[in-house]
Amino acid sequence: MGDTYFRTTNYHFSDLDSQAQNAYVRTLTEQARANSACLRFDVLRKDQPPEQWVLHESWRDSQSCKNFHASAQAQALQQARVEQSLCHPAPQTAADKPAAARPACKKSKWDPYIWISIAMCIGVMGTALASPLYPLYQDRWDLNASHITQLYVAYMAAGLTGLLFLGRLSDLKGFMPVLRTGLILVTSGVTLSAFAWDVGSFVFSRIMIGMASSMIVTSASIGLGQVNRGGDVQRAAATTSLMLAFGFGLGPVVGGLIAQWIPNPLFSSYIPSMLLGVLAIYALFQIKPPANKQPLPQEKSSWRTWMPRLTLPATHLRRPYLIGCLSACCAFAMFSLFASLAPSFMAQMVPWHGPATSGLSIGIILFLSSGFQLLIRRWPAKRSVIVGLLAFTLACIALLINLWASSSLLFILCVLLTAFGHGLCMYGGMSIVQRVSPPHQRAGLTSTYLITGYLGAILPILGLGWLADHLGLDQGLVLFCSLIAIAALTVAIIAYLTPVLHKPAAT
Repeated sequence: MGDTYFRTTNYHFSDLDSQAQNAYVRTLTEQARANSACLRFDVLRKDQPPEQWVLHESWRDSQSCKNFHASAQAQALQQARVEQSLCHPAPQTAADKPAAARPACKKSKWDPYIWISIAMCIGVMGTALASPLYPLYQDRWDLNASHITQLYVAYMAAGLTGLLFLGRLSDLKGFMPVLRTGLILVTSGVTLSAFAWDVGSFVFSRIMIGMASSMIVTSASIGLGQVNRGGDVQRAAATTSLMLAFGFGLGPVVGGLIAQWIPNPLFSSYIPSMLLGVLAIYALFQIKPPANKQPLPQEKSSWRTWMPRLTLPATHLRRPYLIGCLSACCAFAMFSLFASLAPSFMAQMVPWHGPATSGLSIGIILFLSSGFQLLIRRWPAKRSVIVGLLAFTLACIALLINLWASSSLLFILCVLLTAFGHGLCMYGGMSIVQRVSPPHQRAGLTSTYLITGYLGAILPILGLGWLADHLGLDQGLVLFCSLIAIAALTVAIIAYLTPVLHKPAAT
């Protein structure tokens, strides 16, 4: 992994018109990606200054990069570019006229990067909204602990199914149609949750939300990488993990506060998410990504295209990629513990009760996770993952001790450690995914990363619900925390022994 060669180069094509620029870049990209030594070759247009392109490429080694750019194919393309500009000079356009001859352009208020980030936040806000409401549903429909975990797992299983079967949809159709569809679906699911009349209707609404969440997270993370003007994959990764944490936290906090003090909580709690969902849908239909940011044409789709498929990066990048996936698995498992059963086990640990308390405990974890991500945004991915996994180990130990101590301070320490570990693991894991993903595999690798995380949320929580019914909640928590602590410590040791994945070098 250590000898992987990264390079960033800026190009200026003032001698070619826009169509010729696109043709040249497309041909050069196809030639590079046909080379087995090429791990990434992504050429993006920069809006400022005009006629500028930025090339992000990574190769197995520096010599492979030099050989390609010195090859006859690359030189022939360069010569063709020069000849075309001499034989077919670009016609004068409005952009070539003096500034005084044309009116000043107004900057569009629908900035794609900002609104895609907001849409991701609003979309995932509705997914965790029901967590503080589970005790109310439990009383309304006479459910036990295993039923609550099954309701939570129904949503996670739907999200996992969406990732398995729809993970490559953004590669085939473009991220924007998928993101719009996901926002429409999640808003419809939240609306159905507000009107749910029995367990069956509520489960169906959670399935809709789960499917939508997988579409939103995958397409929005890809979209942020494509519309990012600077071409900085680290910025796109940081924005993705930050918006996910903030959005997931906003839902239970708003829902819990409304449910605590406003009448008809199982309806009124969903109103903010419904209204914001309509706003996000409208905004997404007002923006359009530049044509050159659309995905390259893919092979003709067939039924095989939609079959479940896990994507892995190049062989020498798999170990860090899998470490990133396993760190996300631990983060999802720890968060799911609070999101599904926090109202149940908090009753014996803290003196405060009600939807607002459980919603705030869940939201605080994710808000603090967002804050910690901002504080450590310049940390290397390896350090973030190792420290985050060690924080999970300590959080599990603190939670086990508090089963007997019943200390509010110790519970707060557990929440802080969980938030710290969640923020670092999600940031480090997403950074690794962005770094090892060539453009044509980005959707598949992001989906595989999220699939691993969803499995971490589904399997341990199902087991905990079963143990809570048969052995008691305390015994279930002992086994759950012990296994998570061992798993997190093991992955941290493996990450420590793994060579550093170097950052791209700018030239």
